Amino acid sequence: MSYSVVEYYGNNSKYQCGYCKQSDSCSSYGMWAHKLSCQDYQELIDRGWRRSGCYCYKPMMDVTCCPSYTIKCDAMNFRLNKSHKKIIKRMHKFLRDGFREPHEQAAQSSNDDSAFHDGNASGHEHTEAPSKQPKALDPDLLNAFTSPSTEKRPSCSESVTSALNVPKPSEALHSSAHSSDSNVSNQPKKAKLRRIERKKEKLQKKGLSGEEIEQVMQSKRSKNQEKSLEDFLSETPQESEKPAHRLQVKQVNASDGANAVTYNLYRLYQQNIHKDPASKMNMDRFKRFLVHSPLKIVTLLTSGEKFQESLHVSYNLYKKYQTAIHNDPPGAIEEYLDFLVKSPLKPSQGFGTFHQQYWLDDRLIAVGVIDVLPNCVSSVYFFYDPEYKFLSLGTYGSLRELAYTRSLYSRYPNITHYYMGFYIHSCPKMRYKSNLQPSYLLCPEAYTWHLLDNTVEAKLDANKYSRLNNDLSAQDTNKPTEDDVNDVLLIFGRSCMTYSQYLTVVGKEIRILFQYACLVGKSCAKKMMLYKV
Repeated sequence: MSYSVVEYYGNNSKYQCGYCKQSDSCSSYGMWAHKLSCQDYQELIDRGWRRSGCYCYKPMMDVTCCPSYTIKCDAMNFRLNKSHKKIIKRMHKFLRDGFREPHEQAAQSSNDDSAFHDGNASGHEHTEAPSKQPKALDPDLLNAFTSPSTEKRPSCSESVTSALNVPKPSEALHSSAHSSDSNVSNQPKKAKLRRIERKKEKLQKKGLSGEEIEQVMQSKRSKNQEKSLEDFLSETPQESEKPAHRLQVKQVNASDGANAVTYNLYRLYQQNIHKDPASKMNMDRFKRFLVHSPLKIVTLLTSGEKFQESLHVSYNLYKKYQTAIHNDPPGAIEEYLDFLVKSPLKPSQGFGTFHQQYWLDDRLIAVGVIDVLPNCVSSVYFFYDPEYKFLSLGTYGSLRELAYTRSLYSRYPNITHYYMGFYIHSCPKMRYKSNLQPSYLLCPEAYTWHLLDNTVEAKLDANKYSRLNNDLSAQDTNKPTEDDVNDVLLIFGRSCMTYSQYLTVVGKEIRILFQYACLVGKSCAKKMMLYKV
């Protein structure tokens, strides 16, 4: 098996919240992942952890100003609503004729769904992440401790590409694009009733009995209900129709996402959407946030050389998005690499961190950063060209990622959920996430999942921090005892040992160790290697 190596920082309090903007009001626990197996990260996010680049953090839910609940959607039972259908159909229309309705642009520009994928504060990297990265561990030492067995694993192209229904390096997924949630024109109920009555009258004229008419009407309703997310997405205009535009989605691994094309898009997005100042935009920051990842994988779709060719395009789109949507212009391209390319997740049968690039004709207009884990697809971030904000790219991207999650199920039946980061009930923009149903929130005490329905919303309306599990006897089943701490793995000097062995050798207690074990859970505490200087 592949081992993880983490460096625990403990708790960090009194820093500015990226959501409510209060100063000295945010608190969380943090650790640096030098290397992280996909299975361990799956277990961590199921305990309320989240990563920003290689930095992992867990909000102090009962203390922090804006409690952040882990949210996931049951992808296999996902139900499209009218707004979602409108979004997909509108993009197909745009691809078909290229025409932008003036009222559409006005409506879309006033309805920002950029928060849909923003699991991190202020739409960028976690505000509490250390500005100075920890000293890199000796690569030889790291590999000696963490390398999996040398048994032959199938290449990514063999084990993932065909099974995940993703394009080969020379191909792309031709699909529809994005649209808006607002101004969905629902006709009055009376008009709908009149249409139903007219249909019934026509059937009566054909000699059908009342029972037969009901059977026909029910059959039509059933057919309408059976139309799936994939059915809607597949209705993109075909080449034979000579559409005005062609949308392609290309997937590449995150380590190949450090190119100027992607960084420039990120910078554009941060400056325009999140209103980030230009002084904060650089490639280093981008790398820390969306490129560097502890989840390392073998290239899935394209070679490093191919991805490098589009680096500047991706970076320019990121810059444009951050500026227009978040008013948060990124810095140099290295920052983009740290943010959206680097990942601590290590190889495991095609799991890991990927970039999904959305190309409209020959122009990169959006990038979705995702982690593919043993039980889910986890959305890390999504940024887009603000010029196409009217297409509601954030919402459309989430629908595409949901469809991608469903496509993985045939090969990996444990992958059934789509994780959307954090849900903050007091943040209006976060309400978009509850539109993906059925969705579930993680109880911060029992670590059980609870349907995000009116009952849970009422709880959060009454108290921003709430134990979601009504059964007060329900406890954290993965909580360690003090005796379990003796089995925690430590890296000390150039040796790996259990905590009990460490006490024998060094004779000095590590007081923070029980806190660490409780936060990561008994299972991870006994598997992950804790780096001790």
